Amino acid sequence: MEHPFLNTGRLSIRPFLLSDAEELFQLNASEQVMRYLPKDEVYDQEEQAEQFLKAYIDKSDGLEFVRQAVLRKSDGCWLGWCGLAKQENGEIDLGFRFHEKEWGRGYASESGRAWLEYGFRVGRLNQIVARAAQDNLGSQRVLEKLGFRREAEKDHAEHGLFWLRYELSQADFF
Repeated sequence: MEHPFLNTGRLSIRPFLLSDAEELFQLNASEQVMRYLPKDEVYDQEEQAEQFLKAYIDKSDGLEFVRQAVLRKSDGCWLGWCGLAKQENGEIDLGFRFHEKEWGRGYASESGRAWLEYGFRVGRLNQIVARAAQDNLGSQRVLEKLGFRREAEKDHAEHGLFWLRYELSQADFF
């Protein structure tokens, strides 16, 4: 399945490549980046990121929605990733992760908005969900800025963290 190449004013969003392994390793090796995320996603060596990417690229071939690399257009700098993914329960989830040095520059919001637009227009989704760890105020702000509404009755504990649940309908997005 062909995955989209999305563009915003400042960003290019493209499918992952095996050559992204070093950047993904650095991203997931950062204590600050991984502070509010499952510890099984922390990498000790670049080979782990490469193995993950090989498996993810192979698995993604048949998927309609995926996470993808986000690059800054002005210099091609690899900033992190963002995208939609189908969860085990069938829901479509927005996720993102960026290098700490890029936080606070609006990249998560900008790439997230591009994916929401894609999901609602091209994917014809009625709803997109998201979650953020209870203490991850930065991710919570991004989701709220994108128009997501907190659904506190659906908050839950998983992977040793307490997750806040957010939802956004197509009608509310447009």
